[in-house]
Amino acid sequence: MIDELLRIIDERIEAKINKINTVALGIITQVDHSKLRCDVKLKHKIQGQEIELFDVPIACLKSSVGTIYIPLQEGDVVLVLFSKYELEEQLKDKQAVAVNELLKFNINNAMVFCGVFTLADSIPSLQPNKINIIGDVYINGDLDFKTIRGVNANEGVWHQH
Repeated sequence: MIDELLRIIDERIEAKINKINTVALGIITQVDHSKLRCDVKLKHKIQGQEIELFDVPIACLKSSVGTIYIPLQEGDVVLVLFSKYELEEQLKDKQAVAVNELLKFNINNAMVFCGVFTLADSIPSLQPNKINIIGDVYINGDLDFKTIRGVNANEGVWHQH
C-alpha cells in the first residue's frame, strides 16, 4: 500500500517536472534586428513535432552604460531561455509587475541568448588573454587605447567610414 502510494507520488512529481521549460537549443529562422526579435525553431522535437517560436526577444549584454550586440543570422544555433512567469509583461518597462501566477513555465515565455557551437562547427582558436572580433566594428563613444598591433595610437593611421 505504501509502495503504491509512493509510486503514485513519484509519477505526479515527474509529470509536473516534465512540464517545466528552462533552457533549450534552437535554430534561428528569421531575425528582425530593428526590434531585437527573432523566430526560432527548437532543436528537439516534442511528441515528434518541430516547434517554432515567433517574435522571441533577443537578449544581449546590456547595462545603463553600454551594449554589446552580436547580430544573429538565420541558421545560428542559440540558447533559448524560458522565464518562469509572463515574459512580455515583465518586458514592458523597468518596474516590477504583477503576473498571472497560474501561467508558469509556458513555452511562449522564451528569450534567445547567444550562439552555441555544435560538434559540427569549426571552433576558432581562441587565446585566453585576447578578444577576437570577426567582422566590422563600429564604436559609438570614446575609445581609449595605447597601441594597436604594437603601433602607438597617437602615431597610427585612422580609416574613416
